Amino acid sequence: MLQKNESEKKEESFLHAVHQKIKRVKRPGRAKKVVPRDRSKMVAVTLWALLSSLLIFSLLAFLLSVNTRSVINEVRRDFNKPTEDEQIQMSVTAADNFLSGFIHEYVNVKNDMDSIEQRKEKLESYMVTKVDRSFEDERRYDLTGLKGNRILNEYNLYNVKKEKGYNLFQYKVNYTNQFPVEKEVEKTVKDGKKEKKVKEKVMEMQEAEKQLLLNIPVAYKGDAFAVTAVPYFTRIYDLKGKIISYKKEHTREEYTGSKKESIEKFLHSFFEKYASQMKEDMVYMMKKPESLQDSLSFGYVENVKIFETKKGFEVSCDVEFKEKENEIPVKEPFTLELTETSGQFYVKDLKHQ
Repeated sequence: MLQKNESEKKEESFLHAVHQKIKRVKRPGRAKKVVPRDRSKMVAVTLWALLSSLLIFSLLAFLLSVNTRSVINEVRRDFNKPTEDEQIQMSVTAADNFLSGFIHEYVNVKNDMDSIEQRKEKLESYMVTKVDRSFEDERRYDLTGLKGNRILNEYNLYNVKKEKGYNLFQYKVNYTNQFPVEKEVEKTVKDGKKEKKVKEKVMEMQEAEKQLLLNIPVAYKGDAFAVTAVPYFTRIYDLKGKIISYKKEHTREEYTGSKKESIEKFLHSFFEKYASQMKEDMVYMMKKPESLQDSLSFGYVENVKIFETKKGFEVSCDVEFKEKENEIPVKEPFTLELTETSGQFYVKDLKHQ
């Protein structure tokens, strides 16, 4: 009985020890299972929103482009649309008929005060009417100091150039200059009963035929025409040559710097050579050489206005030439573009207005 109790006690003690060990053993914690969130709906909504925005912006860009093109085309149409005056094409035939009387009055010059005054009045009737006339306008057909006559032989229309604000009519004119020349002649006179020969100075009229290009700027409105400026002579050029383009003159402050005097001296030297030298000899002074080739003689330069530009100087001036035989003055306005290299001036462009 006692042994049984001891045996039971040992067994209970063993079971208790096993139970305690089992209690001391930690059970591993149960891992939490993470379930991923469903984001497919959000991605789909974002993509559709981006596609919708892109479509809307593309549509707006297309509409804006169409509208812009429409505005540009309208502006171009308005810009290219001719004005009322331009819609009426100038009649060259009518202008030629108008200028025929002017050419006769301008080229023909008679060394007589009454004839000179009548010529001036007739020529002024062809000119554009100005509200404010300057002193230069009043004396543009002044022939003070002429010697002899000028007679028009024939003329024909050579070319018509379209310029800004006017049309330049160019006529090839053939005319004769009549001028007095002092000559010494020998005469036989009686000295009492004897005859002796004496020398006497007399004036004889001589003639020189010339052919030049007469340039006449003309404005028109419908069937009405007017000469805008005093015509000028140039050498007859080959019609295969290039036509010079003109730029509109802008009002600026005149140059008064240290180079003004040098420019004025250059102008005098340049126009003196322009009148007397051959075209080929002007290469060293001009980009596009031209000259009167001794057809007229140089007089003087006046009304000089100098403007400084980015590349040099722009000069406007009036130059008087004269017929070599009878000294009939020929006045012409010029505009020159000058550049300077090593203190030397060079004519980059020359305009006859």
